[in-house]
Amino acid sequence: ENRFQKVVLEEFLDEPMELEMLPDGRILFIERDGAVKLYDFEEDFTETINTISVVSKLEDGLLGMALDPNFAETQNVFLYYSPTDKIVNRLSRFTFNGDSLDTDSEKIVLEVETQRDTCCHSGGSVEFGPDGLLYLATGDNTNPFESDGFSPSDERAGRKYFDAQRTSANTNDLRGKILRIQPTADGSYTIPAGNLFAEGTPATRPEIYVMGCRNPWRIAIDSKRNWLY
Repeated sequence: ENRFQKVVLEEFLDEPMELEMLPDGRILFIERDGAVKLYDFEEDFTETINTISVVSKLEDGLLGMALDPNFAETQNVFLYYSPTDKIVNRLSRFTFNGDSLDTDSEKIVLEVETQRDTCCHSGGSVEFGPDGLLYLATGDNTNPFESDGFSPSDERAGRKYFDAQRTSANTNDLRGKILRIQPTADGSYTIPAGNLFAEGTPATRPEIYVMGCRNPWRIAIDSKRNWLY
């Protein structure tokens, strides 16, 4: 207990989601309503450096963030968010210019189909492994409450949003999964070896690394063993 001291850096935050330490020691973090914030230790001050326009109902919003493993050279930041211009959840790459994100630099990497008619489960954690691969956790986008604790499987007419068979159990859908991709310099990505489905397999998405998830809200990668938690 005597090895650590707790120091409060900031209080009264609005649903902070993920954070990263920049090479210069500043803390970059996001809030679900779209705020991108930067904490400076030397100034002991937190500033909102960007506001991303997001839909923040039904668990959507600005959900995940990760720095490029080569951030010192590329200055790239990956965000996963719910845009206002399209009913999807979007993984994009932005360039950090030293004091804020250059929103004009956005490169859309991947979009995940969604519905915004009923709750819930957006997932949204973004992490890089020591192998340089990007992992993205997505929720099943399914209402869990009326299944009374049982599997959310409902094949009745008009009940598709209550049926996770269409998402987490669907090999051709990116929801209810953990995706694994290799980002490329041009803002697109390739598929690494070892995912569940080889590229070209009918009725599958090769980005899928883990499937059958309900709402993998936050994930972590063991930096030594490369294990996914």
